Amino acid sequence: MDERLLLVRQLLSEGDVAGAEGEARKIEDPYWRSYALRWVAEALANEPERALEVALSIEEPSVRDEALRSLAYVFSKNGKFKEALETARKIENSFLRKKAFRAVSNFLARAIATKGIEIRLSDLKLDERDLEDLKPLPYGVIYKDGKLMPGSVLHRIKGEVMGGVIDRSAEGPKREPPKPIFESEESEPEDYVFEYIRKLIEDGGLEEAEKLAKGLPEPFRSFYLEEIGVKLLETGDTARAEEIFRELEVSDVLGSLLARKNLDRPELVLKYLEKTHNPATRLMVAYEVTKERGVDTEFLRNALIWATDEWKRGRILKFLAFEMLEEAKKKGDERLRRISRELFELGKSVENSSES
Repeated sequence: MDERLLLVRQLLSEGDVAGAEGEARKIEDPYWRSYALRWVAEALANEPERALEVALSIEEPSVRDEALRSLAYVFSKNGKFKEALETARKIENSFLRKKAFRAVSNFLARAIATKGIEIRLSDLKLDERDLEDLKPLPYGVIYKDGKLMPGSVLHRIKGEVMGGVIDRSAEGPKREPPKPIFESEESEPEDYVFEYIRKLIEDGGLEEAEKLAKGLPEPFRSFYLEEIGVKLLETGDTARAEEIFRELEVSDVLGSLLARKNLDRPELVLKYLEKTHNPATRLMVAYEVTKERGVDTEFLRNALIWATDEWKRGRILKFLAFEMLEEAKKKGDERLRRISRELFELGKSVENSSES
Protein backbone atom coordinates (compact mmCIF):
# COMPACT_ATOMS: atom_id res chain seq x y z
CA MET A 1 0.00 0.00 0.00
CA ASP A 2 1.31 3.46 -0.95
CA GLU A 3 2.35 5.53 2.09
CA ARG A 4 0.64 8.56 0.55
CA LEU A 5 -2.71 6.94 1.42
CA LEU A 6 -1.99 7.63 5.06
CA LEU A 7 -1.05 11.21 4.20
CA VAL A 8 -4.29 11.65 2.25
CA ARG A 9 -6.27 10.38 5.26
CA GLN A 10 -4.41 12.76 7.56
CA LEU A 11 -4.96 15.79 5.33
CA LEU A 12 -8.67 15.00 5.02
CA SER A 13 -8.99 14.69 8.80
CA GLU A 14 -7.41 18.15 9.05
CA GLY A 15 -9.86 19.56 6.52
CA ASP A 16 -7.25 20.13 3.80
CA VAL A 17 -9.22 18.60 0.93
CA ALA A 18 -7.23 20.38 -1.80
CA GLY A 19 -3.96 19.13 -0.32
CA ALA A 20 -5.38 15.62 -0.01
CA GLU A 21 -6.43 15.64 -3.67
CA GLY A 22 -2.96 16.79 -4.72
CA GLU A 23 -1.30 13.95 -2.80
CA ALA A 24 -3.84 11.43 -4.06
CA ARG A 25 -3.02 12.23 -7.67
CA LYS A 26 0.68 11.65 -7.00
CA ILE A 27 0.08 7.99 -6.07
CA GLU A 28 1.55 5.87 -8.86
CA ASP A 29 -0.49 2.69 -8.42
CA PRO A 30 -3.77 3.23 -10.35
CA TYR A 31 -5.88 1.30 -7.86
CA TRP A 32 -4.63 3.02 -4.71
CA ARG A 33 -4.80 6.35 -6.50
CA SER A 34 -8.43 5.59 -7.31
CA TYR A 35 -9.14 4.65 -3.73
CA ALA A 36 -7.59 7.87 -2.38
CA LEU A 37 -9.60 9.96 -4.86
CA ARG A 38 -12.75 8.20 -3.65
CA TRP A 39 -12.05 9.55 -0.15
CA VAL A 40 -11.50 13.02 -1.59
CA ALA A 41 -14.76 12.88 -3.57
CA GLU A 42 -16.68 11.82 -0.46
CA ALA A 43 -15.08 14.65 1.54
CA LEU A 44 -16.41 17.08 -1.11
CA ALA A 45 -20.02 15.85 -0.79
CA ASN A 46 -21.20 19.32 0.23
CA GLU A 47 -19.94 20.59 -3.14
CA PRO A 48 -21.81 18.24 -5.54
CA GLU A 49 -20.33 19.57 -8.77
CA ARG A 50 -16.75 19.34 -7.54
CA ALA A 51 -17.34 15.98 -5.81
CA LEU A 52 -18.75 14.51 -9.02
CA GLU A 53 -15.82 15.86 -11.03
CA VAL A 54 -13.33 14.09 -8.72
CA ALA A 55 -15.37 10.86 -8.65
CA LEU A 56 -15.54 10.69 -12.45
CA SER A 57 -11.76 11.12 -12.65
CA ILE A 58 -11.27 7.82 -10.79
CA GLU A 59 -9.68 5.27 -13.13
CA GLU A 60 -10.63 1.97 -11.48
CA PRO A 61 -14.24 1.21 -12.56
CA SER A 62 -15.29 -0.61 -9.38
CA VAL A 63 -13.91 2.14 -7.11
CA ARG A 64 -15.46 4.84 -9.30
CA ASP A 65 -18.86 3.17 -9.04
CA GLU A 66 -18.52 2.90 -5.27
CA ALA A 67 -17.64 6.59 -5.00
CA LEU A 68 -20.61 7.56 -7.17
CA ARG A 69 -22.98 5.38 -5.12
CA SER A 70 -21.70 6.94 -1.91
CA LEU A 71 -22.18 10.46 -3.30
CA ALA A 72 -25.69 9.64 -4.54
CA TYR A 73 -26.57 8.49 -1.03
CA VAL A 74 -25.19 11.65 0.63
CA PHE A 75 -26.79 13.96 -1.93
CA SER A 76 -30.16 12.26 -1.34
CA LYS A 77 -29.75 12.50 2.42
CA ASN A 78 -29.06 16.23 2.06
CA GLY A 79 -32.15 16.72 -0.09
CA LYS A 80 -30.19 17.23 -3.32
CA PHE A 81 -32.32 14.79 -5.29
CA LYS A 82 -31.51 16.11 -8.75
CA GLU A 83 -27.76 15.78 -8.13
CA ALA A 84 -28.31 12.34 -6.58
CA LEU A 85 -30.16 11.01 -9.62
CA GLU A 86 -27.65 12.45 -12.05
CA THR A 87 -24.85 10.84 -10.05
CA ALA A 88 -26.61 7.48 -9.79
CA ARG A 89 -27.08 7.34 -13.56
CA LYS A 90 -23.32 7.47 -14.05
CA ILE A 91 -22.80 4.20 -12.11
CA GLU A 92 -21.90 1.41 -14.53
CA ASN A 93 -22.48 -1.56 -12.18
CA SER A 94 -26.21 -2.36 -12.41
CA PHE A 95 -26.48 -3.64 -8.83
CA LEU A 96 -24.89 -0.52 -7.34
CA ARG A 97 -26.91 1.70 -9.68
CA LYS A 98 -30.16 0.14 -8.46
CA LYS A 99 -29.06 0.56 -4.84
CA ALA A 100 -28.34 4.23 -5.50
CA PHE A 101 -31.75 4.79 -7.10
CA ARG A 102 -33.36 3.01 -4.16
CA ALA A 103 -31.63 5.41 -1.77
CA VAL A 104 -32.99 8.39 -3.71
CA SER A 105 -36.52 6.92 -3.58
CA ASN A 106 -36.29 6.30 0.15
CA PHE A 107 -35.06 9.79 0.97
CA LEU A 108 -37.75 11.33 -1.23
CA ALA A 109 -40.34 9.30 0.68
CA ARG A 110 -38.81 10.42 3.97
CA ALA A 111 -39.08 14.06 2.90
CA ILE A 112 -42.73 13.55 2.00
CA ALA A 113 -43.42 11.70 5.25
CA THR A 114 -41.84 14.30 7.54
CA LYS A 115 -43.08 17.43 5.76
CA GLY A 116 -46.24 16.24 4.06
CA ILE A 117 -45.04 17.88 0.86
CA GLU A 118 -45.68 17.19 -2.78
CA ILE A 119 -42.69 17.14 -5.11
CA ARG A 120 -43.14 17.89 -8.78
CA LEU A 121 -40.99 15.91 -11.16
CA SER A 122 -40.35 19.18 -12.99
CA ASP A 123 -38.77 20.56 -9.81
CA LEU A 124 -36.18 17.81 -10.14
CA LYS A 125 -35.87 18.49 -13.89
CA LEU A 126 -37.24 15.01 -14.53
CA ASP A 127 -40.04 13.63 -16.64
CA GLU A 128 -42.14 10.48 -16.46
CA ARG A 129 -39.50 8.41 -18.21
CA ASP A 130 -37.08 9.28 -15.40
CA LEU A 131 -39.60 8.01 -12.88
CA GLU A 132 -38.74 4.48 -13.99
CA ASP A 133 -35.38 4.88 -12.20
CA LEU A 134 -37.22 5.50 -8.92
CA LYS A 135 -39.53 2.49 -9.15
CA PRO A 136 -40.75 0.66 -7.25
CA LEU A 137 -41.78 3.71 -5.24
CA PRO A 138 -41.62 3.22 -1.47
CA TYR A 139 -44.85 1.99 0.11
CA GLY A 140 -47.19 4.92 0.78
CA VAL A 141 -45.90 7.19 -1.99
CA ILE A 142 -47.90 7.68 -5.14
CA TYR A 143 -47.31 9.50 -8.40
CA LYS A 144 -50.17 11.59 -9.77
CA ASP A 145 -50.46 14.57 -12.08
CA GLY A 146 -46.71 15.00 -12.36
CA LYS A 147 -46.20 14.90 -8.59
CA LEU A 148 -44.85 12.52 -5.99
CA MET A 149 -47.18 12.77 -2.98
CA PRO A 150 -48.36 10.98 0.16
CA GLY A 151 -50.78 8.13 -0.42
CA SER A 152 -53.60 7.25 1.96
CA VAL A 153 -51.31 5.10 4.08
CA LEU A 154 -48.56 7.68 4.50
CA HIS A 155 -48.35 9.31 7.95
CA ARG A 156 -46.73 12.61 8.75
CA ILE A 157 -44.29 11.91 11.56
CA LYS A 158 -42.83 14.41 13.98
CA GLY A 159 -39.33 14.04 15.35
CA GLU A 160 -36.84 11.48 14.08
CA VAL A 161 -38.05 9.26 11.29
CA MET A 162 -37.01 5.66 11.85
CA GLY A 163 -38.29 4.16 8.66
CA GLY A 164 -39.74 7.07 6.70
CA VAL A 165 -42.89 5.41 5.35
CA ILE A 166 -45.00 3.31 7.69
CA ASP A 167 -47.69 0.72 6.98
CA ARG A 168 -50.91 1.32 8.99
CA SER A 169 -50.87 -2.29 10.10
CA ALA A 170 -47.36 -2.02 11.55
CA GLU A 171 -46.83 -1.63 15.28
CA GLY A 172 -44.76 1.49 14.69
CA PRO A 173 -41.06 2.14 15.27
CA LYS A 174 -39.49 1.44 18.62
CA ARG A 175 -37.23 3.95 20.31
CA GLU A 176 -34.13 2.31 18.83
CA PRO A 177 -33.95 0.05 15.80
CA PRO A 178 -33.17 -3.55 16.75
CA LYS A 179 -30.10 -5.30 15.47
CA PRO A 180 -30.88 -7.11 12.21
CA ILE A 181 -32.41 -10.58 12.43
CA PHE A 182 -32.68 -12.67 9.29
CA GLU A 183 -35.63 -15.04 9.08
CA SER A 184 -34.50 -17.09 6.11
CA GLU A 185 -32.21 -17.04 3.13
CA GLU A 186 -35.15 -16.10 0.91
CA SER A 187 -36.21 -13.05 2.92
CA GLU A 188 -34.91 -9.71 1.67
CA PRO A 189 -33.59 -7.53 4.49
CA GLU A 190 -34.86 -4.00 4.99
CA ASP A 191 -32.70 -1.02 4.04
CA TYR A 192 -31.91 -0.27 7.66
CA VAL A 193 -30.00 -3.57 7.81
CA PHE A 194 -27.69 -2.38 5.04
CA GLU A 195 -27.25 1.00 6.73
CA TYR A 196 -26.47 -0.73 10.03
CA ILE A 197 -23.78 -2.93 8.45
CA ARG A 198 -22.30 0.00 6.52
CA LYS A 199 -22.13 2.04 9.72
CA LEU A 200 -20.31 -0.82 11.44
CA ILE A 201 -17.80 -0.98 8.59
CA GLU A 202 -17.22 2.78 8.67
CA ASP A 203 -16.77 2.73 12.46
CA GLY A 204 -14.37 -0.22 12.39
CA GLY A 205 -16.78 -2.80 13.85
CA LEU A 206 -15.66 -5.30 11.24
CA GLU A 207 -16.15 -8.48 13.27
CA GLU A 208 -19.82 -7.77 13.98
CA ALA A 209 -20.32 -6.48 10.42
CA GLU A 210 -18.90 -9.75 9.08
CA LYS A 211 -21.28 -11.84 11.20
CA LEU A 212 -24.28 -9.86 10.00
CA ALA A 213 -23.15 -9.82 6.36
CA LYS A 214 -22.90 -13.62 6.38
CA GLY A 215 -26.60 -13.75 7.23
CA LEU A 216 -27.59 -11.76 4.15
CA PRO A 217 -28.90 -13.35 0.95
CA GLU A 218 -26.89 -12.97 -2.25
CA PRO A 219 -25.81 -10.69 -3.81
CA PHE A 220 -25.82 -8.53 -0.65
CA ARG A 221 -23.76 -11.07 1.31
CA SER A 222 -20.85 -10.98 -1.14
CA PHE A 223 -21.06 -7.22 -1.62
CA TYR A 224 -20.66 -6.38 2.06
CA LEU A 225 -18.18 -9.15 2.80
CA GLU A 226 -15.95 -7.78 0.07
CA GLU A 227 -16.18 -4.28 1.57
CA ILE A 228 -15.14 -5.74 4.92
CA GLY A 229 -12.23 -7.57 3.26
CA VAL A 230 -11.00 -4.36 1.61
CA LYS A 231 -11.23 -2.53 4.93
CA LEU A 232 -9.21 -5.29 6.62
CA LEU A 233 -6.57 -5.03 3.93
CA GLU A 234 -6.38 -1.27 4.40
CA THR A 235 -5.70 -1.77 8.11
CA GLY A 236 -2.95 -4.30 7.34
CA ASP A 237 -4.84 -7.44 8.37
CA THR A 238 -4.01 -9.45 5.25
CA ALA A 239 -4.71 -12.82 6.90
CA ARG A 240 -8.32 -11.97 7.69
CA ALA A 241 -8.75 -10.35 4.28
CA GLU A 242 -7.64 -13.66 2.74
CA GLU A 243 -10.25 -15.48 4.83
CA ILE A 244 -12.95 -13.16 3.50
CA PHE A 245 -11.69 -13.69 -0.05
CA ARG A 246 -12.12 -17.45 0.34
CA GLU A 247 -15.76 -16.89 1.32
CA LEU A 248 -16.54 -15.09 -1.93
CA GLU A 249 -17.52 -16.57 -5.29
CA VAL A 250 -16.76 -13.33 -7.17
CA SER A 251 -14.25 -10.76 -5.92
CA ASP A 252 -13.28 -8.07 -8.40
CA VAL A 253 -12.07 -5.53 -5.85
CA LEU A 254 -10.57 -7.61 -3.04
CA GLY A 255 -9.18 -10.16 -5.50
CA SER A 256 -7.35 -7.51 -7.49
CA LEU A 257 -5.97 -5.89 -4.33
CA LEU A 258 -4.60 -9.19 -3.05
CA ALA A 259 -3.16 -9.89 -6.51
CA ARG A 260 -1.31 -6.56 -6.43
CA LYS A 261 0.32 -7.52 -3.17
CA ASN A 262 1.82 -10.57 -4.91
CA LEU A 263 2.95 -9.29 -8.31
CA ASP A 264 6.17 -11.28 -8.03
CA ARG A 265 4.20 -14.54 -7.71
CA PRO A 266 2.19 -14.97 -10.92
CA GLU A 267 0.79 -18.35 -9.87
CA LEU A 268 -0.75 -16.69 -6.80
CA VAL A 269 -2.02 -13.77 -8.87
CA LEU A 270 -3.86 -16.22 -11.11
CA LYS A 271 -5.48 -17.76 -8.04
CA TYR A 272 -6.92 -14.36 -7.13
CA LEU A 273 -7.93 -13.64 -10.71
CA GLU A 274 -10.05 -16.81 -10.75
CA LYS A 275 -12.64 -14.82 -8.79
CA THR A 276 -12.02 -11.53 -10.62
CA HIS A 277 -14.56 -11.42 -13.43
CA ASN A 278 -14.23 -7.78 -14.47
CA PRO A 279 -12.14 -7.81 -17.70
CA ALA A 280 -10.77 -4.28 -17.11
CA THR A 281 -9.58 -5.27 -13.64
CA ARG A 282 -7.92 -8.45 -14.91
CA LEU A 283 -6.27 -6.44 -17.67
CA MET A 284 -4.85 -3.92 -15.20
CA VAL A 285 -3.44 -6.68 -12.99
CA ALA A 286 -1.91 -8.44 -16.01
CA TYR A 287 -0.26 -5.14 -16.95
CA GLU A 288 1.19 -4.70 -13.45
CA VAL A 289 2.58 -8.24 -13.34
CA THR A 290 4.18 -7.81 -16.76
CA LYS A 291 5.76 -4.54 -15.64
CA GLU A 292 7.14 -6.31 -12.58
CA ARG A 293 8.36 -9.57 -14.16
CA GLY A 294 8.51 -9.08 -17.91
CA VAL A 295 6.60 -11.03 -20.55
CA ASP A 296 5.34 -14.40 -19.31
CA THR A 297 3.41 -16.02 -22.15
CA GLU A 298 1.66 -18.67 -20.02
CA PHE A 299 0.63 -16.16 -17.35
CA LEU A 300 -0.78 -13.74 -19.92
CA ARG A 301 -2.72 -16.51 -21.65
CA ASN A 302 -4.42 -17.42 -18.36
CA ALA A 303 -4.89 -13.85 -17.18
CA LEU A 304 -6.60 -12.89 -20.45
CA ILE A 305 -8.65 -16.09 -20.66
CA TRP A 306 -11.85 -14.03 -20.95
CA ALA A 307 -10.73 -12.99 -24.45
CA THR A 308 -12.76 -15.44 -26.51
CA ASP A 309 -10.33 -15.99 -29.40
CA GLU A 310 -6.68 -15.62 -30.35
CA TRP A 311 -7.25 -12.60 -32.56
CA LYS A 312 -8.86 -10.69 -29.68
CA ARG A 313 -6.13 -11.77 -27.26
CA GLY A 314 -3.48 -10.59 -29.70
CA ARG A 315 -5.14 -7.19 -30.01
CA ILE A 316 -5.29 -6.87 -26.23
CA LEU A 317 -1.59 -7.71 -25.89
CA LYS A 318 -0.73 -5.06 -28.46
CA PHE A 319 -2.88 -2.56 -26.58
CA LEU A 320 -0.95 -3.35 -23.38
CA ALA A 321 2.30 -2.92 -25.30
CA PHE A 322 1.30 0.57 -26.48
CA GLU A 323 0.25 1.55 -22.94
CA MET A 324 3.57 0.35 -21.57
CA LEU A 325 5.48 2.18 -24.31
CA GLU A 326 3.76 5.43 -23.30
CA GLU A 327 4.72 4.86 -19.68
CA ALA A 328 8.30 4.01 -20.69
CA LYS A 329 8.57 7.27 -22.65
CA LYS A 330 7.23 9.34 -19.74
CA LYS A 331 9.65 7.73 -17.28
CA GLY A 332 12.58 7.33 -19.64
CA ASP A 333 12.63 3.66 -18.62
CA GLU A 334 14.54 1.48 -21.10
CA ARG A 335 13.54 -1.73 -19.33
CA LEU A 336 9.83 -0.96 -19.80
CA ARG A 337 10.52 0.00 -23.41
CA ARG A 338 12.10 -3.43 -23.97
CA ILE A 339 9.20 -5.25 -22.30
CA SER A 340 6.77 -3.22 -24.40
CA ARG A 341 8.54 -4.36 -27.58
CA GLU A 342 8.42 -8.03 -26.48
CA LEU A 343 4.75 -7.66 -25.56
CA PHE A 344 3.97 -6.18 -28.97
CA GLU A 345 5.78 -9.01 -30.76
CA LEU A 346 3.86 -11.57 -28.70
CA GLY A 347 0.57 -9.85 -29.52
CA LYS A 348 1.40 -9.76 -33.22
CA SER A 349 2.34 -13.45 -33.15
CA VAL A 350 -0.88 -14.45 -31.36
CA GLU A 351 -2.98 -12.30 -33.68
CA ASN A 352 -1.34 -13.80 -36.80
CA SER A 353 -1.82 -17.35 -35.50
CA SER A 354 -5.59 -16.79 -35.58
CA GLU A 355 -5.41 -16.24 -39.34
CA SER A 356 -3.50 -19.41 -40.14
